[in-house]
Order: sequence, then C-alpha cells, then structure tokens
Amino acid sequence: MNGISAKSSGRRRLGRGGFTLVELLVTVSIVGILAGLAIPNMRNMTFRARATSVAGDLQVLRVAVLNYNGDSQAWPAETPSGTVPPELTGYLPDGFSFSGNGYELDFENIPLPLGLPGDPNASLLIGASVTAPDDRLSNGIAELLGGTIVFSVGNTHTVVINAS
Repeated sequence: MNGISAKSSGRRRLGRGGFTLVELLVTVSIVGILAGLAIPNMRNMTFRARATSVAGDLQVLRVAVLNYNGDSQAWPAETPSGTVPPELTGYLPDGFSFSGNGYELDFENIPLPLGLPGDPNASLLIGASVTAPDDRLSNGIAELLGGTIVFSVGNTHTVVINAS
C-alpha cells in the first residue's frame, strides 16, 4: 500500500452525516412559498366565516321582528344603531347583541312619505342594517347576502324585512 489508510483520508466517507447547505436552502424556500400561498387564503376564509356569522345574526333579527309583529300586530320602534329595540328582548336569544366582532346591527323602522321605487304605495320600511368598517368584512357580507340587500351605501348594507 502507499501508506495512507482509509481511516485517515478525509475524502473517503462511507455515509453522509447531514444535509448540505443547498438542500436546506431549497427546503426553506419551498416552505416559504407554501406559507405565502396559504396565509392569504386563511385570512379570506376568516372574513368569510365572520360574514356568515353576521348573516346569521341578521336572520335571527329578522325572525324576532316577524315573531313580534305576529304577536302584537305592530313593529318595534326605531332605535339608535347598535341598540336592541326593547320590544325584541323577549324574542331574541339570551346575550344577543347588536354590536358584534367588527360590525354593528341597526333595526330600521322608516316611514316612507313617497313610497319605494317599484312600490309607490309603500308607507313603511322595516329592515335591518349592518355596518362593518373593515372593507374586507363588508365586502364579504355584501357577497354573502347577494340579492337580499336592497340598499348598500359604503360599508352599510340594509336588508328589507317588510315594506308595507
């Protein structure tokens, strides 16, 4: 032999002991790209879930108003935005609030001296409005409610419960 043993040679290794820098950089890059794709989708899903919750609250309010009307043959009085009409407290679930996570509900009881477009004989508009200052949540609400929105101004969307 030439005097150099396999043990003393740094070039001859039987197995690899770890990852190379290139392999680590490629792995970190792939994980970064996947995270960059997933995080915006997760945020969109969060806003869609919150918009679904708002639509559910509007439906609860609608049912409470119609039940109140069925029992008393009258509509609840107009209240300031974010305030539950006192007449509806027995018709809404315990703990129901008009101020939610990033949005506020408003019960509408509006006299119409000139009627509505398409219904000039209407004299009263009963509805529910939702205001969401965050544009993404507001857009999600508008998209989810779709054709049920009658009035939409800025980040406030109004759904008509009854026009008589």
